[in-house]
Amino acid sequence: MEHRETVKIYSFQVFDIHCNGLRIGKHKATREAITSRFGGEVLEGTAQDVSPAELDEQGRFRRIATGWGELS
Repeated sequence: MEHRETVKIYSFQVFDIHCNGLRIGKHKATREAITSRFGGEVLEGTAQDVSPAELDEQGRFRRIATGWGELS
């Protein structure tokens, strides 16, 4: 059985000074990135496992819309 390493990413909310309220982040990120880089609050129950290679240098995951095509 092949073992594939994954990391957990989450949706999160941050305070937006422009609307003076909370908003959902535009991407998912690791728990560490959410709290240390983005100053956000993890939305529990939104966990997703992805390959570490799918994260950018800041720990963000951005799913690219492909319409009806394959997701890579």
